[in-house]
Amino acid sequence: MDWAGLIVNVAAIFIGLAIFLGIINSKWGKEHQDIQYFIMLVAVLAACVIAGVLRLLVGMVL
Repeated sequence: MDWAGLIVNVAAIFIGLAIFLGIINSKWGKEHQDIQYFIMLVAVLAACVIAGVLRLLVGMVL
């Protein structure tokens, strides 16, 4: 089983959630609650990019 990949995927989920909650709880996020789904999409895409970089780094180390 690809444990490193699994750990990176779980980390990406939590990173995306943290990005989303950080934006939504900010002053700007509270002012723009009408575009919450767009903010969620951006947070998920950012988490995917971060996960890709983490996979690259983990692949280099292992």
